[in-house]
Amino acid sequence: MPIYSRMTPPVAFAIIALSFSGAFAQSPAAPVMNEELMTRLTKYTRALPEEGEMIPKLCAVLDLCDGTKGLPLKIAESDKNADGKYLFGLPLDANSKDILIMVNQPKIVHVYLTDKTGKLRAAAISDANGVQLITNEEAAEKYKAALTLFAGEAAALPPTK
Repeated sequence: MPIYSRMTPPVAFAIIALSFSGAFAQSPAAPVMNEELMTRLTKYTRALPEEGEMIPKLCAVLDLCDGTKGLPLKIAESDKNADGKYLFGLPLDANSKDILIMVNQPKIVHVYLTDKTGKLRAAAISDANGVQLITNEEAAEKYKAALTLFAGEAAALPPTK
C-alpha cells in the first residue's frame, strides 16, 4: 500500500497588479518544466522519509520490474489535486534516471514514465479493464497538464544551483 507524502511549497503568494486604466494585469505565465525544476522535485522527493510501492502489474507494463513484486518508490503528493491525486515518484535505486508521474482519479490511474528532461518515454493506465500501455500521443495532453502542475510546485522549492 503506497504511503504518500504531501508536497507543500515553502512560499505561496499572489501578486495582483492594477494597470492605469483600472483593469487587472494579466497574471504571469505558469512555469514550464525544465531540468532544474525536475531536479528540485527529485531532491525534495528523495529527502522524504516515507516510501511507497507501485503495484507489480503497472511496473511490469512499463518494463520497470518483472511483475512478481512491486517497485519501491519515494513518492511526493501535490497539494494541488483538483481532479485526482498527483504523485511524483522515484525508484529507490539512487542510480535510476526514471521519474514516474502518476495521476490517481476515482476510476482510472494514469502513469507517465519520464526522466529529468521531462520527455515522455512511456505511459500506462490502470482501470476496470486492467493495466495497459497507451501511446505517447494518447497520453500527451494529460501528461502536459501534470507536468505544468508539478512545474508550479517545483518553482516554489529552493534552487539546486
